[in-house]
Amino acid sequence: MSFETVRYTPDQRAALVALLARVGTTQLSDEEFVWWFDRNPAGEGIVSLAVDGGEVVGVAAMSFFRTSLDGSEARLAIPVNVATDPRYRGQGVFSTLELENEKAAAASGSPVTVTFPNRASHPIFVSRLGWIDLPRLRLWARPLRAAAVARYVLRRPGDLGGLRPPDDTEPAVRTLDVRPVSRFGPELDELGHRAAAGYGHHFVRDAEYFNWRYLDSPRDYRCFGVYRNGVLAGVAVVGHTFKHGVSAGFLADLVAAPDDAEAIRGLLSRALEEVRGGADALVLLPPPSRAQRRALLAFGFAPTNKRLRFIGKVLLDGARLDERADAWHFTLGDFDFF
Repeated sequence: MSFETVRYTPDQRAALVALLARVGTTQLSDEEFVWWFDRNPAGEGIVSLAVDGGEVVGVAAMSFFRTSLDGSEARLAIPVNVATDPRYRGQGVFSTLELENEKAAAASGSPVTVTFPNRASHPIFVSRLGWIDLPRLRLWARPLRAAAVARYVLRRPGDLGGLRPPDDTEPAVRTLDVRPVSRFGPELDELGHRAAAGYGHHFVRDAEYFNWRYLDSPRDYRCFGVYRNGVLAGVAVVGHTFKHGVSAGFLADLVAAPDDAEAIRGLLSRALEEVRGGADALVLLPPPSRAQRRALLAFGFAPTNKRLRFIGKVLLDGARLDERADAWHFTLGDFDFF
C-alpha cells in the first residue's frame, strides 16, 4: 500500500472525523473539530492527512497555544490528534505526517513544541523523530468513595457516574463568594497575570482563552469564580470522565495568585461538591505554589502513582527547551487528554 501526504481541506472533514472515531485515541465529533481547530483564538491548527486513492488513511494535527516562555509570549504548535488506519500501520504514516507538521510549525514561528504522548506514539516521537523525554507530571487525587480505591487496585470497573445537576446557587465559603461563571471578562486577564507569577512556562490564561476553551466547548465543563469583596480571586473548571474503570471528576483548570490559599480552598470546596456522589475521585495536576499544594493536602488530595509522559523538541535554531522538573505548568484541561 502507498499513500501521499496532503494538507487538510474542509471537504475532507467527514472522512477525518470518521477515521478518528474508528481508530483514534481521542475522538472528536464534527462540532468539536470545528470548535477546536477553526475557532481557536490562537489561530487555525495544522492538519496533515495521508491519502490513498482519495481515502483518508492517516491524520496528524497540531493546535496553536499562546504560551509564556521565559516571561515572553510565543505561539506554540502542539501535537493533539493522531490516527492511522490499521491497514497502514508500520509504513511510516505517522512519522511522515508529524515531520510535515513540524516543518509547518517552525515556519509559523513556533520555537519549540511539547506534548503528552500515549504509549504507542511515545517511542516514535523519541526514537524516530528526535523528541526528548522531559520530567513526567504526577497526578494528584482526592478519593471520594472508599470502595473505589479497592476497585482501582483490583482493576474492577465501577459505575460511569457524572457531574451533579447544575446548581446556580451562590454558597458562601467563609468570607468568599463562590459562584458559577457564564462568561469571563477582563477581570480574568488580571487574575491570570497575577497567577502567572507562580508558574513556569505555561499557556496564557485569560478571558479569551477560557471562553473558547471551556465555555464555548461542546463538552460539559462547569466554571466557577471565587470573589473576595466582589473582586475575582480565583477560577476553577470542573469536568468528568471515565478512565480505567474509574468515574473521575477532574479539575481542568485552577487559577489563583500563588499565595492565595484561601481562594484555592473555596474553589476546592465547590469542585468537590460538584462531583460528590457521581465520581469515585477528583483528580488534577497540582499548581506549583507551595501554599496551594498545602491547601490541596488539607483537603485530602495526595500524589498518586500515575505520571503523565511529557516530551518536547526544539523546532528553531537557537531556541531552548527547558528540561527542569519544575519548568512547566500544565492543567488537565490544556490538552483535554484526561
